Amino acid sequence: MNTRNVLLTLHIAAVTGWLGADILRYVISPRLARESPEVVTAWARQQVWLHDVYYAVVAVVIAVTGVALVLHGHWSWSSTFIWVGVGAIVLGATLGGGGLGSIAKQRLAALEAGDPAAAHAAERRQLPLALIVSALPLIAIFAMVQRWRL
Repeated sequence: MNTRNVLLTLHIAAVTGWLGADILRYVISPRLARESPEVVTAWARQQVWLHDVYYAVVAVVIAVTGVALVLHGHWSWSSTFIWVGVGAIVLGATLGGGGLGSIAKQRLAALEAGDPAAAHAAERRQLPLALIVSALPLIAIFAMVQRWRL
């Protein structure tokens, strides 16, 4: 296995980790919302961890492997799809880490304070932003598959 294949495999696996965690959240959150307050709060803690740690690691792996693939000579910085990918990482970190992470912390604080109405309001604010953040890697994947160029 050559360097390109290792980098590309890590790059694709990290993007899959981003999307997989997002999809899991969409599938599991409604199910856990019907559980006890302790379970709901525990899941909220995990969502904070996802935003504070997991997605940050995934974003770093995506960025490092993406840059390494370009520097290794497999693609050019002049390719539009490269900049779509860079934009997805930057927007994902900003909207996901900053926006969704902040709302997840507000939701957890409301749950821990025994304020389910505030927690529910925070959760409602998360969904539109979460859908946008989930769309980012899909747009980047489409751009890369189509090899968008300037």
